[in-house]
Amino acid sequence: MKRLLLSLALLGFPVLIFAKDFKLVTYYTENAGRAVFEHDVHLKALTNNCTVCHNKAFNVDHKKNPVATMADMEQGKSCGMCHNKTRAFGLAECTRCHPVKEVPIVIPDFGTLTFSHNVHTKLYLCQDCHNKIFKAGPGNPHVTMAEMEKGKSCGACHDDKAAFTVKGSCTRCHTVRDLSLPAASFFGHDYHLKKNYQCGDCHSQLFIAGPNSKRYSMLDMERGQSCGGCHNGTGAFSVKGDCGRCHRGVGDVRFKAHQALFPHGYHLNIYRCSDCHSGIIVGGASAKRYTMQEMEKPQYRSCGACHQGDFAFSVSGSCDRCHKGTREINYPIQDAGNVLFSHTFHVERYQCADCHYKVFATGSRRKGYTMAEMVKGASCGACHDGKQAFTAAANCGRCHPVKDIEFTLDALFGHDRHLQMYSCTDCHNKLFVAGPKYQTNRYTMVDMEKGKSCGGCHEGKSAFSVAGDCGKCHRTAPELTLKVQDAGNTPFSHKVHISMYTCGDCHNGIFTTGVAAKRYNMADMEKGKSCGACHDGKAAFTAAANCARCHPVKTLKLAGATFSHDFHIGLYRCNECHSKLFNPTPLNLRRSMKEMEGGKSCGACHDGKTAFSVTGNCTKCHKLQMIKFDFPDKPQTKSVKFSHKVHIGRGYECSNCHYKLYPSEGVKKPVTMGEMSQGKSCGACHGQGMIFNVSDNAYCEKCHVGETEPAPEEGGQ
Repeated sequence: MKRLLLSLALLGFPVLIFAKDFKLVTYYTENAGRAVFEHDVHLKALTNNCTVCHNKAFNVDHKKNPVATMADMEQGKSCGMCHNKTRAFGLAECTRCHPVKEVPIVIPDFGTLTFSHNVHTKLYLCQDCHNKIFKAGPGNPHVTMAEMEKGKSCGACHDDKAAFTVKGSCTRCHTVRDLSLPAASFFGHDYHLKKNYQCGDCHSQLFIAGPNSKRYSMLDMERGQSCGGCHNGTGAFSVKGDCGRCHRGVGDVRFKAHQALFPHGYHLNIYRCSDCHSGIIVGGASAKRYTMQEMEKPQYRSCGACHQGDFAFSVSGSCDRCHKGTREINYPIQDAGNVLFSHTFHVERYQCADCHYKVFATGSRRKGYTMAEMVKGASCGACHDGKQAFTAAANCGRCHPVKDIEFTLDALFGHDRHLQMYSCTDCHNKLFVAGPKYQTNRYTMVDMEKGKSCGGCHEGKSAFSVAGDCGKCHRTAPELTLKVQDAGNTPFSHKVHISMYTCGDCHNGIFTTGVAAKRYNMADMEKGKSCGACHDGKAAFTAAANCARCHPVKTLKLAGATFSHDFHIGLYRCNECHSKLFNPTPLNLRRSMKEMEGGKSCGACHDGKTAFSVTGNCTKCHKLQMIKFDFPDKPQTKSVKFSHKVHIGRGYECSNCHYKLYPSEGVKKPVTMGEMSQGKSCGACHGQGMIFNVSDNAYCEKCHVGETEPAPEEGGQ
C-alpha cells in the first residue's frame, strides 16, 4: 500500500507533511521474531506530525535506516527516542511490539505439548527467559527431562523453588488421556496416576509414548514386557488370566469371507479366557487363520482343540453351528464362461459334510477340476454320475448357462432348440470353442459349406444344408448399398428379390458373402457373372442396358447449365455416354465450351448433326440469369446488375458476346470504365451510337442500380 504525501507550502510558514494513507511496517528481528510498527497509531498520538520521527529518528527511505538493537534503543536511539517511560511506554514491555503465541513443542517419543506464553507473561518478564534461557523464535535445541532436572531449559525455574519441579509433575505440562487399545482393551492414565504411580515408573522404561510407541502381544506381556512389567501377579494382578480387568467387553468375531461367527459371550459363560489364549489362539495382529482341515484330526488346531466331538461338537460335519450362511459361488471357466454353484439349492438336500472335505477342500487348498476329471468321479462328478444326480458327462446346460446367440446379418443360433436334439459335447469343443475365445474365430458361409462350424452337421444329411436354407438362420436380409467405382452408390434390395427367389438361387453359387465376397464390373455381368447370371434379358432384364433400373440417375447442375438424365435416357442408352465420354464419379473431368466445340464431352453428339450444336444454342442448356458485379474496393460505387433476359429480348444472340467479347472459360479479367470507353467489353456496343454510351455520366444509373433497386428485367431502368 503506497503512502500518499501531500506537501502544503505556504509563504512565511514551515512545510507541514500530512500522511493521507498509512501502512504497517513489519520488522523481522534476529532473535525475537517479528515486530509490527503501526503508523496510524503513532500519527494519532502525535497529531499527524510526521516530522517528530522523520527524519530525526527514522529516514523516510527505509534503506538508509541503520539496524538498531534493543541496547541501542535503551540508549535513546530509534524507538527508544520516545519509548523511555516518559513520552511513551518503556522498552521493557516487550509484548506491546513483539506478539507472542502458544508454542507447540514436539517431544520425541512422546508427542506434542504446548507452552503457554499467556500464562508465563502474567508472572514473569520476557527478559527472565529471553535470551538467557531460550532463544526467541524457532531453532532452540531439544532438551531432555534429565537435562531439565539439572537446571536447563524449563528446569531453570521449575526446580520446586521458583515454580513446581519438572521432576514428577509431568501432567502439569504433558496432557494424558485414557487409551482405547485393540481387542476392546482399555488403559486408564487417571486410574494409575491416582494410585500414586509416577510417569517415570513406566515412561520410557516400559513404554515409549507418542508416534514411535510399540504394541505388544499378550505373550510378550506374560514375559514381563509392557504391562507385564508390573502386572505379574506380585506388583499387580497378572496379565495371565485376569483378562476381563482390561478387556472390557469383547465382541463376537465375524469371519466375513466364510460367513462364520465366533461368539465370545457364549464361550465366556463356560470357559475362561486363558483356556484359549494364548496357548491355542493368539489374538490381535499376531493372530493366525487356520483352515478347516487344520482344525480337524489329527492336527486339532484352533477351534479343533476343543471341538473334537467329545465335550464340544466336532468341526467335521457341524458346519452350520458356526457358518451362519452360505454364498453362491461363481466359477469363471476358461472355455465355457461363468458357472454358478448354488449352496442354497444343495444345502436343502445334503449335509455340508457330504461334500466338505471328502469331495471339496475349501480356502487356499481348493483345487479346480476339468470336466474330464468330473466324468471320472472327481469334484461334482462324485455325485453327478447319473445315479445319485444327473451325470456330469451330459446335461451341460444344468450348470453352464446357455443363451441364444446373435450373429451378423441378423443370424440367430438357438441353444435351447439344439439341446432338445443334441448334447453339448456334439459341438463343444470339436466344432466350437465356448466362451470369449470363440469371438476371435468366426467362420464364413464358404467355410461352413466345407464342413466347418455349423456346417459340421448342416450338410443336408444330418440337418438342413447351410448352402441354400439361409432363412432358417438369417431371419431377415439387409438392404445393401454397393459402392460402385464408375457409377456411384447402387442399392440392392433383398426384399424385392426374396419375394421372387430363394436365397439359394444366388447364395453361394453366384454370390459369396462376408470377407469372401467379390465385386464384378459391368463387363463381367454382361458375360453372365454376378447379377448377369439372371439379368440376361431372359430370366430378367439385361444388365447390358437398363442401367437406371439399378443405378440411380438425377438431373445435374453444372456451372449454370442443366443436364437431364431422364430426357437423354428416353433417346439413348447409358453406355453411349458412360464411360466413353463421361466418368460417372466425382473424378469426372469438367470440360470447357471450347473443348466441347472440339467434340469432347457433350460436343461428341451436340455437333449440329446428331443433336443441336453446342455453339450458338446456349439457352438450350444454360438458363438465363442476372449477373451481379460488386466493387468491394470502391464502397461508394453501386453494384452493377447485368440482365441476360433484357439483352436477349432486344434481339441479341449469345454468340454476339460469347466468345467475341467474353471468354467462356479461364480467368475472366475485370474491365475498367476507361477500357469500356475504348470499345472493350460492354463498350463494344454501349459507345457506338446504337445505344447509350458508357462514357456519358448521365447514364451511370442505367447499370449501377445498387443492392435494393431491382434489375432491369424486374422492372428497373
